[in-house]
Amino acid sequence: MDKKAVTELPMRMVVTLVIGGVALGSVTYYLTSNCWSPENIQVSWSPEVLNEGSNTLEVKVTDGHGKPIKNAIVTVVGLGTASSNKTGSNGEVYLHINPILPKYRNEGYLSIQVKAGGCYRDFTQSDAIKVVKR
Repeated sequence: MDKKAVTELPMRMVVTLVIGGVALGSVTYYLTSNCWSPENIQVSWSPEVLNEGSNTLEVKVTDGHGKPIKNAIVTVVGLGTASSNKTGSNGEVYLHINPILPKYRNEGYLSIQVKAGGCYRDFTQSDAIKVVKR
């Protein structure tokens, strides 16, 4: 009887099971996933600098080829305000926001986040939109 084969057999089985489990999990994920490689989205907004107080911000969301993305959820937060809405068929959304700066600051920033779903990566940019005192 070969003692080396008996002692190495359990280790080989464990390694085979681990590698097989990882391979099976990967194949299952890719078969059930809607996409193999998520695409980056392009996000632009106007104006880039806002005055403190009530404002309307226009946000446009497109794919890497410039095609509008419908139903992307756009959220802007910061400086005591938050607004969120979905883009229309033209990839645009208008958000009404009312940022208020603390008395001791003359400027601040809002952050923007976009979730497009499907086969797109989420977009997040902190300190994206500058807000200044009037």
